[in-house]
Amino acid sequence: MKAKVFRPHLDDVERLSYGKKASKRRTGSRYHCHRLNQEERRLFELAKVSHFLTVRGNGYRKERKGSPLQNIWRQRSDALATLAVCVEKRSTIDAVVIDFSTLRVWDDAPFVAMIVNNVLKAKYPDLHELVVDDAVVSSLIQTPINWDAIKTRPIWAINERLITIPCERDVAKSLAADVVKEGSQFILHEFQNERIDTT
Repeated sequence: MKAKVFRPHLDDVERLSYGKKASKRRTGSRYHCHRLNQEERRLFELAKVSHFLTVRGNGYRKERKGSPLQNIWRQRSDALATLAVCVEKRSTIDAVVIDFSTLRVWDDAPFVAMIVNNVLKAKYPDLHELVVDDAVVSSLIQTPINWDAIKTRPIWAINERLITIPCERDVAKSLAADVVKEGSQFILHEFQNERIDTT
């Protein structure tokens, strides 16, 4: 039986981005900033077209004590049941950050493997080696998923499941686009069925 997981509505994501109240209870939180300023709004609209977000640093805004843009992008990715992919532009080397938590599945290992094998290993062998050597992937896969939380809690109350890939600026955007393209092939429903404990 397929589990019905908590997901925000896209129109509520838009409301939150303007600082308005969501129609679906618990979608937003006063403790997690979502309202975008003018520059963040511009980047958000660009991200809707490219299907990945680009921010300076980690998008942290001091006066908001958080990253409204990252938060709202994660909400939108959750609503669309897609990976939350972000390019963080840093002073020395950029990073592509992939959050698998927005898939809301009880086992994300097959989807991690698709990104690692079909994108990194196939097209970016140096980055594949870096990620594998740093044990980033194995660490993520070995971290258990709280299925009850995934089913019932809003995304801001769920731990991120991240793979962070440091790379040169000229590589970052093409890598992000390739990750998004591979992610569009994911079939999630088999991993949203109720788990049957056979032990």
